[in-house]
Amino acid sequence: MDINPYDAIVVGSGATGGIAALTLAELGKKVLVIEAGPQIKRKEAINDEPKATFNRLSGLLSKKHAKQSQHPGYWKNNPNLYINELKHPYNCPTTKPFLWTQGNQYGGRSLTWGGITLRFSPDDFHPAKKDGFGPNWPISYDELSPHYDFIEQFCGIYGQQDDVKEVPNGKYIGEIPLTKSEQIFGNQVKSKLNYPFIQSRGFDRNSSVKEKVWPRSSSIGSTLKQALDTGNVQILFNHKVESFEINKTTELASKLTIINLENGHKKILNCDLILLCSSTISTLRILLNSEYNSNSKGFKDHSGKLGKFLMDHISVCRFFSVPKTKKLDPQSDISPALSGAGSFFIPFGTNLPKIDNINFLRGYGIWGAIDRLGIPDFLQKDSNSSIGFLIAHGEVLPRKENSVSLSKETDEWGIPIPHIEFEWSENELSMAKHMVNTIQKSVEAANGEIKNIDELINLPFGNVFTENLIALSDSPPPPGYYIHEVGGAPMGNSAEDSVVDKFNRLWGCKNVLVLDGACWPTSSWHSPTLTMMALSRRACLNIKKT
Repeated sequence: MDINPYDAIVVGSGATGGIAALTLAELGKKVLVIEAGPQIKRKEAINDEPKATFNRLSGLLSKKHAKQSQHPGYWKNNPNLYINELKHPYNCPTTKPFLWTQGNQYGGRSLTWGGITLRFSPDDFHPAKKDGFGPNWPISYDELSPHYDFIEQFCGIYGQQDDVKEVPNGKYIGEIPLTKSEQIFGNQVKSKLNYPFIQSRGFDRNSSVKEKVWPRSSSIGSTLKQALDTGNVQILFNHKVESFEINKTTELASKLTIINLENGHKKILNCDLILLCSSTISTLRILLNSEYNSNSKGFKDHSGKLGKFLMDHISVCRFFSVPKTKKLDPQSDISPALSGAGSFFIPFGTNLPKIDNINFLRGYGIWGAIDRLGIPDFLQKDSNSSIGFLIAHGEVLPRKENSVSLSKETDEWGIPIPHIEFEWSENELSMAKHMVNTIQKSVEAANGEIKNIDELINLPFGNVFTENLIALSDSPPPPGYYIHEVGGAPMGNSAEDSVVDKFNRLWGCKNVLVLDGACWPTSSWHSPTLTMMALSRRACLNIKKT
């Protein structure tokens, strides 16, 4: 395509790229969005069964989805929305597995995420004030709150005003009711254990299926759609960013090298403003490949933190059964769909139950649902039971050893691939033990029983699909599993202690902004996407001021 004049380049078309493009476009700037994947139509993205199942089998047998198939989302989404790992590799030590899910297509991983939107609490921005470990954020909740407001109202987020300190209230369009079994479960854990219990907050990802439109949870169905309507945005598909170069006189980025993935041709674009929104690890690869150590025309990171302090969420999952409630009307035969808003949370944060020794720092929350998995009655082993799950997500401490670097190996276009070093520390493993005990007590309080999935469901040829699934293991899955990776280019108050400033600008190159999870100094326990989007909007609005 012919590229028209532009003021800014946004790398990536996912959740952060979409809000960045929209914000800049409404400020009157001409925006070029560079997307590594292809443009796709709605019908190409839907989960079309049984065709999708055959494609999943193909992905497993061919090894092109060997790692990504471990994620449960792979089994409910269209497998074509997951990248070919053979063409886009990365490496990690065999003793330290990392499961990296990539979404190189129009809309990125916003087409496959769960759609849960939780705000950070004020304390989450300053965790070291409580326990003394690691950095604090250079911004406060009050600085981000207006941007939370905007995104919730613009995107149409469901939720309820619960007045729970660990998950501040937002601007919601309504609520998606709990199932009867979820109501009973919540009443039991609140009355017997005094645990907090709220309806989940997020998108109803299922409404778009009926309406045959892009879901509002995706950038294509929300932010990018409106950005394109301004006439100020153009998108260049099937192009991967290699690196950017610095003008040594101005100390600003002046050129961006991109590669056409269809023919391998390189192209150099002039640039006044670059916004990196390609997901944490992809953004770190671009930064590392643009750093002076790798590129004589690169920027200098004086903090020594670039690529270091990678974080994720440690998680444990348990399936369970509870006594089935009486069906009150014919509609109760229809299983309500699982979605970001159609579920519940037990949001502890650091206010954890004292069920055993808390010999670890930070906190966690538990996401769950009952009677939402869409399992037909004839496949359930016990017709008198309802099936549910609980997944605990816990904060991971920022540690220098957990990192992304450039491998000596390259992809087929000659770009160094990421090398990821990451393993759980004793802090996270101790937290995981506490999670398991809390989940056990919660299920017991509801008169339920934790069971393996094959004890709950009759799966034809089930062992073919389940025997190697990490989700069914008793141990915490390896890092990357839940696709919540953040860090590696943390924001802070000075060039000596951080990679980007409080408005997401590289200290060593102020016209390059890091807007995705790479800029996070700590991880908290919340699902990260809403906060990423709020940070992106705040940073883009600051461009107008400066």
